[in-house]
Amino acid sequence: MSRRTAIVVGAGVGGLTAAMKLAHEGWRVELHEKLDVPGGRCGRIEGDGFRFDLGPTIMLMPFVFERTFASVGRKLSDYLQLVRCDPNYQVTFRDGATLTLTTELTKMREELERLEPGSFERYLRFLAKGRERHDVSLEHFVGKHFDSVAEFLTPSNLPRIFTVGAHRKLFGQVAQAFKDPRLQQVMSFQTMYLGVSPFEAPAVFSLLPYTELAVGVWYPMGGMGAIPRALEKVCREEGVTFHYNSEVKQIVVENGRAVGVALPDGRVSKADVVVCNADYPWAYKHLIDPKVSAKPELEKKRYTSSGYMLYLGVKRRYDELKHHNMFFGADFKGSFGDIFERLQVPEDPSFYVNAPAHTDPSMAPPGKDALYVLVPVPHQAPHLDWKIEGPKVRAKVFQRLAELGMPDLERDVEFERVITPDDWASSLNLERGSNFGLAQNMFQIGPFRPKVWDEKIQDLYFCGASCQPGTGVPTVMISADLAVQKINERSPAPHGARVGVKGLAAEGPTP
Repeated sequence: MSRRTAIVVGAGVGGLTAAMKLAHEGWRVELHEKLDVPGGRCGRIEGDGFRFDLGPTIMLMPFVFERTFASVGRKLSDYLQLVRCDPNYQVTFRDGATLTLTTELTKMREELERLEPGSFERYLRFLAKGRERHDVSLEHFVGKHFDSVAEFLTPSNLPRIFTVGAHRKLFGQVAQAFKDPRLQQVMSFQTMYLGVSPFEAPAVFSLLPYTELAVGVWYPMGGMGAIPRALEKVCREEGVTFHYNSEVKQIVVENGRAVGVALPDGRVSKADVVVCNADYPWAYKHLIDPKVSAKPELEKKRYTSSGYMLYLGVKRRYDELKHHNMFFGADFKGSFGDIFERLQVPEDPSFYVNAPAHTDPSMAPPGKDALYVLVPVPHQAPHLDWKIEGPKVRAKVFQRLAELGMPDLERDVEFERVITPDDWASSLNLERGSNFGLAQNMFQIGPFRPKVWDEKIQDLYFCGASCQPGTGVPTVMISADLAVQKINERSPAPHGARVGVKGLAAEGPTP
């Protein structure tokens, strides 16, 4: 029996993971990528000796990465060197107060009690609840695919839904645990990793601060961009064929099934299955004939925020900064209303600064710094002109940092690149320039989120941030695993498949 063939569209983390797993199971796999390098949103920017992560900069849940590599017979440590960031963050509030977040409990007690006496005991209870939600979520929800609402709302699942807090809002839960507004901010802002407001995110996402503060924040040497490069290496070892600078123009459907992809030169590359790692809403607009399968409901869905990005190579090391730094604006709640409801840039924006050379000297020339600045902003909207809004945001960032003791930062810049929501949309084909795809509010998680398979087109599968289970680098890896599981359920095992290799999502969590 000849080997079955698969085409993967997109070399993001999801596409690479799916290609790697399928090839390991005996499929002949081709991967087509628009850009000339792997990574997608988890890519890399380089210039004048400086290196920056394009999107994600924080590695959480390292056990997911370990299991992903183990599922194809590899050890993560053979491909990536992970180091733990300590402290996790340095947080600066608008009133000038600071807080250092760490996994070390003695130091954390000192930091919390300094801002809110008596808060440490409540912090321990908050972490314990976060752990419960983390474990239940990964075992019963995140690691499973839900083909229907009925499958989600089974009698056995209903108590778990209440346990994880899917029916409550995160910020309300945080406010019950901490009274100081500054602690409420630092225990809830992590939902912005998902591009979602903590005032709208389900309480289940208290697993994020738990994951950071108990399991830790990790860093792969070489930056997060080292992750897709490691996955690409395993893919090549497994025999995956890569086609870079190869933008797919259409997913070809014949007689109700996906049979391949159309390429810019007019050729059609055929395969038994197609796995699409392009942004799900964008793919339905641009890669799939609406006469065959349309998703008009995607227009009414809520989308995540976007990011105004500054990548700054500066001529000296800024010791005032830690590896991860968070700067909050004056109106925490109001800023989220601006970003998600009013679709306007906050007057006093919060922002994040990543300084990886403080951990990894390879990210900048000796004695210099590679500073990554992320300002959460709305996704694309007709009234937002980023040629006007962008310079205003940039000026506010430099002004705030100057007020905090870095007045020469702008003059020290040797290399600069800017990315706006318009750039996210054009360069990475992200619908509305939303960095994280479809939002993960109460009615866009679990069975309410797009499936990893198409209901109308046979042999077409999806993986990525907008599919089940959701956004985030480890979650996208799980999405790819769920897609491969569905392929194996619906297609006979190819010749030479390695039977018995456990998928990631089949296993329970072991933080």
